[in-house]
Amino acid sequence: MIIEPVTRIEGNAGIEIRDGKVLFKVVELRGFEKFLEGRPFEELPRLTARICGICPVSHTMASVKAIESAFSIEIPERAEMLRRLLVHAQAIQSHTLHLFFLALPDYYPIEDKNVLGLYKANGDLVRSAVFLRELSQNMVETMAVRAVHPEVIPGGVTRDLDDEKAHKFLSELKKALNIADELGTEVSDLFKEGKTNIETCYLSLSNNGNVDFYDGEIVSVDENGNELIRFLPLDYSKYIQEKVEPFSYLKFPYLEGKMYRVGPLARLNVAKVDTDIASELQKGVFGNIRHETTLYNYARFIELVYSIEKAIEILENLKAGRIREEVKIRAGEGVGVVEAPRGALFHHYKFNDKGLLEWTNLVVATVQNNPAINAELNEVYTKDGADGLETIVRAYDPCLSCASH
Repeated sequence: MIIEPVTRIEGNAGIEIRDGKVLFKVVELRGFEKFLEGRPFEELPRLTARICGICPVSHTMASVKAIESAFSIEIPERAEMLRRLLVHAQAIQSHTLHLFFLALPDYYPIEDKNVLGLYKANGDLVRSAVFLRELSQNMVETMAVRAVHPEVIPGGVTRDLDDEKAHKFLSELKKALNIADELGTEVSDLFKEGKTNIETCYLSLSNNGNVDFYDGEIVSVDENGNELIRFLPLDYSKYIQEKVEPFSYLKFPYLEGKMYRVGPLARLNVAKVDTDIASELQKGVFGNIRHETTLYNYARFIELVYSIEKAIEILENLKAGRIREEVKIRAGEGVGVVEAPRGALFHHYKFNDKGLLEWTNLVVATVQNNPAINAELNEVYTKDGADGLETIVRAYDPCLSCASH
């Protein structure tokens, strides 16, 4: 039996049931890790932004951070604040897209399980979601040239944000926070339901115990919520081992031999959000470690609120100053890590003394969830048969364009 394509996800995948075993099959090949070799450092953020149209900010941001790690560059404070604003703007658009256009039709009482069916049932909800995505995409385009393939440069940011635009976005984000609250009243109970199919470890960036999409240490916890490992981005390869299987172009990473998950569920199991409304939402559900995969969706909603609150906080406290630092080329090795909407994203680069890339490794969030997706599909099939397999895949919000290298 083959379920192909799996619908309402980013990229192409199929589910094959063969001799009682379920395989999550991804057979597209992108090849970014190879054709980036030999390219000058300044091209890498622009090229890697083309990996994905949903989370291009994450790839270009991980890329510039890897370059800065290799060349020992410290960026100005204002540049970092603007980068953080970009990261949260992308999280708003990505989480909104998944929650209200891809995931919600699985849970909402509608006959046509797509956004058009959702619009017929609740047009106001869809229009509100469109507003959130439009606002966030406008923010990315204003600060990074383009919404889909943004430009962020090593040493800082491409564009500054003037006071007029900052004031406009601040006003619209406050409206967005009210809209998110209304949407939460409408849909949050739908996303809280679920059952545990598998128990895993979790991994995410953490900054002094708080969720941080841009910077921090890598922290993992075990199945009971106890801290397992804590390490710096440059040391990731000491702990994460990447394996391959013959039926998929997605790699199978393990954390010191253990299956682990990344993304919204992982972030809220590892760390705390530090904004007012989102923290109360987190406390209401994530008092203890939670393993239910459907809670990925509720975690996304919490993070949607968190990113809106964080964006408001950044704009209200945006400091004056320079937006870029000079780049001095040297031979070196660097790792850049950010939290993409779907989880921790690693870019690992090695440069020669002319600033040309000699080698790279990309460890994408969906790749890290791949062992868990396969394991959970088999558990669900054993218990309930083929019904619901696509819903499980969608809960992870996999991005196969990002992941198939």
